[in-house]
Amino acid sequence: MLSAVVLVAMMAGSCLSIRLPEVMVSFEDGVLEFSMPHVQKIKHVEFQYQLGHLAKSVLPKTARAMKAADGRWQVRDDKVEMKPGDSVQFNVVAWGKSRKVQGPTTQWVYAPTAVHGPRRLRGAVMFRDDFNRLDTSNWRYEVSMYGGMNWEFQVYTPESYNVFTRSGNLYLKPTKTTDDPRWDDNYLYSGVMDPAQIWGYCTQSAQYGCHREGRNGILPPVMSGKLKSVPTLRYGYVEVRARIPKGDWLWPAIWMLPRDNHYGGWPRSGEIDIMESRGNVNANGHGVNEVSSTLHWGTSPGDNHYGQTTGARHTGDWSAGFHTWKLEWTYDHLATYVDNQQIMRVTPPAGGFSQLGHTSNIWAGNDKMAPFDKEFYMIFNVAVGGTNGFFPDGWNYGYAKPWSNSSPHAAKDFWQNRARWEHSWVGDNVAMEIDYIEMRYL
Repeated sequence: MLSAVVLVAMMAGSCLSIRLPEVMVSFEDGVLEFSMPHVQKIKHVEFQYQLGHLAKSVLPKTARAMKAADGRWQVRDDKVEMKPGDSVQFNVVAWGKSRKVQGPTTQWVYAPTAVHGPRRLRGAVMFRDDFNRLDTSNWRYEVSMYGGMNWEFQVYTPESYNVFTRSGNLYLKPTKTTDDPRWDDNYLYSGVMDPAQIWGYCTQSAQYGCHREGRNGILPPVMSGKLKSVPTLRYGYVEVRARIPKGDWLWPAIWMLPRDNHYGGWPRSGEIDIMESRGNVNANGHGVNEVSSTLHWGTSPGDNHYGQTTGARHTGDWSAGFHTWKLEWTYDHLATYVDNQQIMRVTPPAGGFSQLGHTSNIWAGNDKMAPFDKEFYMIFNVAVGGTNGFFPDGWNYGYAKPWSNSSPHAAKDFWQNRARWEHSWVGDNVAMEIDYIEMRYL
């Protein structure tokens, strides 16, 4: 696949006293797209363009732009063939009432880098949130009991005590379900939890994520928060300043998943874990003193080669203050850092991740970074427990682990042994507190 993206400034005439904003032109997977932000007084927009191929030219085209959900004027042409060195000549015509503004004719040359990556304004910030408020146009709540196939013990909610902002920081805070006056201990064993009925919608139905009955097994004894970003990134930098939580059996994460699962279901399309940790003070040396980063990839859940692409930092108590996590995602490698200390660096060989893992090449014909060559979105969450082995049974936690990963009623065991762990959940210490996130182009 070849792709390229540039930003082209379009200057308007004076008849409407309007300056047309920058136009983004992109070509990817055979789709040529023009995109321009909306400005006041503009009623409709038209893009006029002509392709100039190396060996031939194509007749000019005129296309009326459509206004997308995010307010941008867009034109997409999905029947375009372009090779490196080809060009597009275009201009923009915008109407306001009966008068029009026309930008100058502009040429955009399709010239990808040698490693077939997008060309953008180097280092430009494409998204930043300082969390002075929770902007739901940029973030989506997870509302579900689905635990990522890990059988975690929480339900993710949009409750203001689980997800909130305060003094310019975002908090994702786990609470005991019975802390809510609507529910008591009896409810966990005999009630019904249906997120769509309680909160108006449910985002993930797998693993009984949208409906459970206590008579079939205890309802989630913990409520927590999880947010997914609307903005996505493909190649670039992510920076997050955050304080991770402290409290037994908490599992905070700052991570990314693919927007489209282009290569198939997990882990075929990849997963980027920028930060994971455990809230335990004692966890066989892997509690709040450790933060880790991991890439998940492979042909199937049973062929996940994450063990080849993981790293960790061990020092002090990472929950004691704020730290800055970074992802560096280039056309050659992925690397993560905490406070500028490298945690993980993965540089796949020329044959890509299939060569690295000596596995079937399900990504053949794509960039060597595949599956990490598509758009990914950000995720913040604090999970609790689970039976996938993130909290191994054989470790020394300072006291007997409240459940076994092989138990058919692990969540019940966890809850009934809460006297062992609930004293470690102190105030806002159990919350992951995020100061800001910034996503930048490469």
